Amino acid sequence: MRVSARELRNVVGAAALAFALISPAAAQQADDKVDGIQDIVVYAQKKARGEQLQKVPMAISAVDARTIEASHAIDIRDLGRLVPNAQLDGVGTFPGFANFFMRGVGVSTSVRSLDPAVNIIQDGMVIGYQAGAILDTFDTEGVEVLRGPQGVLFGRNASGGAVSLRSKRPTGKSEATFKVTLGNANTVETRTGLETAIVEDKVFARVAVLTRNNDGFFRNDNSGTFVTVPATSNVNPTGAAAAQHKEGRVGGADQVVVKSTWVFNMSEATQVTLLGQYININDGGGATRSYFPAGAPARQQQTLWGYTPANKKWGVNLGTPGYTDIKGFHLIGELSQEIGTGTLTAIGAYRKVSYDSTLNVGGDPFDVLVFPDGEEDAKQSSLEARYNITVADRFDLMVGAFYFNLKEDVFEKRLTRLPTSTLRRYTVNIWDQDIKSWAAFANVDFHITPELTASAGVRYSKDTKRMHVQPLTNCPGQSYDSCVLDFINAKKSWDDVSPRFVVNYKVQPNIMLYASYSRGYRAGNFNARAPSRGGAATPANPETVASYEVGVKSDLLDNKLRFNLGYFRQKYDDIQRLVQFAIPGESPAQQLFNAAKATIQGIELETAFAPVRGLRLDGSLGYTDAKYDSFNNLTGLPAGVSATSLRFDRVPKWTAYVGGSYEYDLADDSTLSFRTGYTWRSHVYTDVLNTPILEQKAYGLWDANISYERGRWSVSLFGRNLANTEYAEIKSPNIGYNAFGGMPRYYGVEFGVRF
Repeated sequence: MRVSARELRNVVGAAALAFALISPAAAQQADDKVDGIQDIVVYAQKKARGEQLQKVPMAISAVDARTIEASHAIDIRDLGRLVPNAQLDGVGTFPGFANFFMRGVGVSTSVRSLDPAVNIIQDGMVIGYQAGAILDTFDTEGVEVLRGPQGVLFGRNASGGAVSLRSKRPTGKSEATFKVTLGNANTVETRTGLETAIVEDKVFARVAVLTRNNDGFFRNDNSGTFVTVPATSNVNPTGAAAAQHKEGRVGGADQVVVKSTWVFNMSEATQVTLLGQYININDGGGATRSYFPAGAPARQQQTLWGYTPANKKWGVNLGTPGYTDIKGFHLIGELSQEIGTGTLTAIGAYRKVSYDSTLNVGGDPFDVLVFPDGEEDAKQSSLEARYNITVADRFDLMVGAFYFNLKEDVFEKRLTRLPTSTLRRYTVNIWDQDIKSWAAFANVDFHITPELTASAGVRYSKDTKRMHVQPLTNCPGQSYDSCVLDFINAKKSWDDVSPRFVVNYKVQPNIMLYASYSRGYRAGNFNARAPSRGGAATPANPETVASYEVGVKSDLLDNKLRFNLGYFRQKYDDIQRLVQFAIPGESPAQQLFNAAKATIQGIELETAFAPVRGLRLDGSLGYTDAKYDSFNNLTGLPAGVSATSLRFDRVPKWTAYVGGSYEYDLADDSTLSFRTGYTWRSHVYTDVLNTPILEQKAYGLWDANISYERGRWSVSLFGRNLANTEYAEIKSPNIGYNAFGGMPRYYGVEFGVRF
């Protein structure tokens, strides 16, 4: 079934005029008929059972299932709009590849061998390979965003924070839900959920299926201006000085996600939960947008190919649009076993994913630089066991152990068209990596008085990485088979001790003050994409983040006003950065170094106000001041510019969100709800050198929703990025000037029914 943009125009016009959505970070839980702000249950401290969000002395933003569905969020990047000082963005180039930042700590690269600085956790399973890691929020019970280093509780690669998703669990009731969404770009999406008790009180099952299809939100046109450049083969067969290709939408989606969850209540003391997921995602390649900034120096697109982009909003001109093919599955088993007065929790997981893609990096109609038919495979296994026990009613003790193994295989190809010849340059980068991690951790909460609690924790980790790599190399002939391969083997181990200390005091039952010190570390890394043997075989050592934080969490005015405020200061040491460096005996190359140190401080505010039943206002504000204390081996700086004066790339100084919702009960036992949300980010530089023409200026995104529910039926009109604001996740100078990432206007209508 297809719906055109014209047929939906009037529908979405109504949605745009209505109050709309995105729901608040401290979202209201199931019972919307209760006055005031209701709390959410979170699992951030890995206790045997969940805790109320406002009682956890950590900087957490949490979103529940109702909010996720009402916001029409596609994946966890959408939820990042609500969170202060967090950028849950993709890499921009390759679809589905995570590049998350929190409080200035993150990774901005698509080099597959580099670990993240923000862990993504699904149902207790840490996702090790970042390709395909931007997870859909479909059938999700809740999402928790933990800001700041989480080295004790979430371990390696949580130096910036963690994003934890929890799938819906069957409860024994019998229920069926079905939703269909029709949107622009010929979007058709279905969401189906079925659950029941297989054996009453003993065995519960849930199955959920998502399908999503659209033609893509970017239009590929033969746009721009062309001039013939002497000695350049840039003409089409008819002799016109322009490359011609089929026009139409690109970046379309053809996706299927299947989730199955089983709960076995073996006894009053024993529960086993099994969670499985299968994904089959066939999307268009990253829609590279070429542009030409006013007054910018000409690049190869202009000087060698005679092409100047049209700078058309959200427009692309790609000879080869590319594709992304992601297939994978995971299995997770969770055991909860009461032993004595404590509870043992064990989580075992296995994940396998393949990621095949073609990316037009040059963003031009000539296919000057294409990464064709890349092949990637990754499989991981992990096991975590922890025991929680309360001793003498004053001590809550947790001890645990963790094991993780990740194997990655990547075959990356590059195809470069030469301007003065019919020949092409073939380049390969082939590698596989084996990662093993072990950890032991413990945490104790000491309830000194009913109001005062002190906590201390520590984690010991050891990581071993084995790299087998063919550095980035050009093939001598006119095929990839002509390449002469000469692999390098390298191995390195690191260990780390990360502590955590927290003190919290309840001034009143609904007002808590807290202060904390926490440390996290990001594992050492090999740069598998290095073009030199020395660069590929020499890893960077781990980087660390030590954070001091103070804050207050409060629910005031009889739970009608929520006010959470925090201040943090972080020492960011041994920062891993890709920099150009001269290697003795070899050509200059991009190498991974522990190049920098920095001090980062900031403020975070989250608030909600529910003055009367049905009305709610929300807001968040984040401020990040990130400054380099030192930065070594950095080349390419303009004369007179110091490396320590640079701002962190892709880290806005200010992030903000404001939103509101109103729910009104109609006379016929139905409900009408209006919601709106606006998120804003200050400007950022998208490269390390803070190049002005690669700046992403400040921008805001407005989302809107109006919904009607009666009995088991519902209908919702929605719009995301209603102003169609153009923005990019990253910009880079390549063959030309390119912008990657961003999402144009998306709008539609959703129909739902439940039984």
